[in-house]
Amino acid sequence: VGELRAEAAKAAGIQPAGRAKLVLRGAPLQDDAQIAPLKPGDTVLVTAMHSAPSGDRTGAAVDNTLPARLNRSRLSPRQLRAVRFLQFTCGVPEPVIQYLMGTRKRTVVAMAAWCGTWYWAISVEFGAVFAILSAIAAIFTVGLGTRKEGEASAYSIFNGFNELPGAFNAAQLDDQMRHRDEQAAQGPYIE
Repeated sequence: VGELRAEAAKAAGIQPAGRAKLVLRGAPLQDDAQIAPLKPGDTVLVTAMHSAPSGDRTGAAVDNTLPARLNRSRLSPRQLRAVRFLQFTCGVPEPVIQYLMGTRKRTVVAMAAWCGTWYWAISVEFGAVFAILSAIAAIFTVGLGTRKEGEASAYSIFNGFNELPGAFNAAQLDDQMRHRDEQAAQGPYIE
């Protein structure tokens, strides 16, 4: 596998060759393994692994690898470690990290608790029901937003049962099916 990795890295332009990762049928190939599981017609996926961040593990010299959108001067050492963990270990995208760092701790804890509870609900085959009940609860606790004064709602029941311009209803469909609009344009039918 080591020789195959070197050749594949050379062909894919991955430098150094140790960064190349070989995957066969969804499982990574280890250097000490033989190529015995390779069969005619198999495809080996070659990908480059991320390089490790520079600097020590305390966060001292890692500022150059942090997302550029984060204000690094305002982050504590603990937050720097959290950003590095999310970015390099978990592979969380930079905009998500920026959002998490700008969110209140209470909100992040609530989101983490919801995710943990949802994971548990999935494990007991209750995940879809939990997600639907969570959405309904969010509608009543967080709300759907507020309308400006005089702004029409998308639902006619909240507009005094007045339809919005351009709305399509059953009466219009019935008129179109019975060609009533054409008869009104032609005038009364006279024999």
